[in-house]
Parts: sequence; C-alpha cells; structure tokens
Amino acid sequence: MLNIAFRVDGGKSTGLGHLVRCLSLARTFRSAGYNVYFISKLAEGIGLVRNERFDVFPIPSVEQVTEGFFYGDEVHLAEEAKRMATILADTQTDVLIIDSYNVNKDYFLTLKSCTKRIVYIDDINKFNYPVDIVINGNITGEYLSYEKYTDTQVLLLGPNYNMIRDEFSKLPGRNLSTNVNEVLITTGGSDPYRITDKLLGFLLTSHQFIDLRLNVLVGSGFSQVEYLSNLSYQHDNIFLYANSSIVDRASNIMYSNLSTIMLRSDIAISAGGSTLYELAACGTPTMAFIMADNQEFIVTKMAEMGYIKNLGWYSGLKKEQALGQFLQLMNDFELRRQMSCRGQTLIDGKGNQRIVKAIMEDL
Repeated sequence: MLNIAFRVDGGKSTGLGHLVRCLSLARTFRSAGYNVYFISKLAEGIGLVRNERFDVFPIPSVEQVTEGFFYGDEVHLAEEAKRMATILADTQTDVLIIDSYNVNKDYFLTLKSCTKRIVYIDDINKFNYPVDIVINGNITGEYLSYEKYTDTQVLLLGPNYNMIRDEFSKLPGRNLSTNVNEVLITTGGSDPYRITDKLLGFLLTSHQFIDLRLNVLVGSGFSQVEYLSNLSYQHDNIFLYANSSIVDRASNIMYSNLSTIMLRSDIAISAGGSTLYELAACGTPTMAFIMADNQEFIVTKMAEMGYIKNLGWYSGLKKEQALGQFLQLMNDFELRRQMSCRGQTLIDGKGNQRIVKAIMEDL
C-alpha cells in the first residue's frame, strides 16, 4: 500500500481553510485504498485530523514564544525540514503533499529527496516551486502566470482541481426563493477579528431587517462563543449552527451539515476563501469580505465574473455601505437568480478525483 503524507496546519490564529481542503483530498485518497497520515503543528488542527481518524505526527510550533502566530524564520524552517525528513524515512512515504505559505526553495529541495513525489497546494504563486506537482484549485489559478520549474512539472490549475468536500459535490439545482427570509453569516473556522459580532450588530440595529432569520455558523476556532450564545438568547431571530464539537460549549448551538444551512439561507455574508466555493455549489447568492491577503484576488475575480458581491476588506466594513449593498441584493431577485445559477456551474465536485489520478499516475 502506498503512503501519502500531508503537511498542513490549522488553528485559531491561522484559520482552518488549508486543513479543511487537505482533509477533503485525504478522504479521497483513503477511499481509493491509500494509507494517509498528517504532519501538523497546532493543537486545534491536530484534533480535527484525529476526529477524521487519520494518524498525525505532531511537530513543534514556535507560536507559544511569540505574540500572535509566528511560523518561524529560515532557521526554524530548516529544522522542520530535517525533522520531517526523519518522519518520511521512517514511514516510507511515497507522496508528500504540502499546504503552507511558510516554504522556500531549500525547504522543498531538502524534502524532495525523501519521497518519490512532492506536491504543493498553492494560492499565490510566490515563487517558482521546485516540486513535481503544483495545485491551485482557485478560480484565480489560471490567472497567476505559473511557470514550470522543470519540463516535467505538472500544473493543476483552476476550478477543475478545486478540493471541495463530498458534501457539496452532488447538490440539486437551487430553487431560489423570491423573498429573502434567512441570511447566513460565516467567517469560516475562526473569527480572529470578530466580524460575526460586527455584522450581527449591523443587522440587529436596523429596523428594516428585524424579521430576518439570522443563521450564524460558529467555527471550531471561535473565541467569542459565550458572547454569541448570549446574543442568541437575547434575540429570537439569531440561530447558531456548527459542524464540530464546539456545539458542546453552548446548549443553543445546533449541529448541522454546512450545506444544509447554506441551502436554507437566501443570502450569505461570508469571508473569502474556500467557503465561497461551497456557497457557489449550493447556489446561495453571496456577499464576501476579505480577511487575508490570499483572499483578495479570489474575491475580486469572483465578483468580476458575477459569482459574488465584493464588500472589500473586513477592516473597512461600514454599516451604511454594507447594508446598502445587502438591501440592493435582497430586493433584486433576478440578480440573485443569476448569481445562484452561475455559482452552481462553477465547481463540479470531481476535483479531488482528478488530483488523486494526476498525483498517482505512473508512480
């Protein structure tokens, strides 16, 4: 049996998007009969991986000795590569898949000799990566002018290689409601800037939206669970949902598949990132804000192509502007219908299978 390793982190300070997409791909590898394990740093992400019944090799993090999150410098990166080389040798790993921004050429070259094939999951085309396969399943992947490191390097670019979860791969065509009755608010797995609180404040203090049901997704990396729980008790129109064990932290957080909440919501207000592809698959008209540099081009391009509305950076969100755009979308059924139909054609749900086939070809 061939051995597949994933090197990825996830936590409150880093977000969970990279880990979630790797878990999606890892499940496809496992279903195809391969042995899969993870190499990871942060407790939050390690817990999620173990919940999915994958083995994990924890490696040290330097986050504890700094303010906020710190990947480490080149010295730490070199030390990490040496530690990983030992793990790869001990496990006789055939394929190493890396999903991290904290990489450089020396890091890749050190690890390249430790495995038969090295794969990098990318979003930004930071430099010319010395790996066998580069994956960028974003809508922007084909617009980043990738150049091959070698003639034999394989580039898997664009939505055909998006690692959306199986939950979103076989959804029916959306029957969009004429009226907007329910709104989804999501920032992904974490909310370090407490944008959920801010958006709820916008909607709760505007009388014209008093009858809307507000569906709030609470990520496993949220720090403000108690605040949101209390707010939900105070307002009959706030409903909290999660698809993780964080439901145990408050009795009024309901467990649900994310697709179920996305399908019942008439409009979503979401952070950029992989959630946008899930909302598109559900046909949920979406307004997106940018929370990280790697999201900016994705949000801009998706808005430019008519898939979403762009609210700009989270730090610039103003009540009058945000609610003005929301009201416009709310009152324009034809625009919402077009966004919904267009979104459901963006991802066909077969990206993981295409990736596994490309990685394992001739191995």
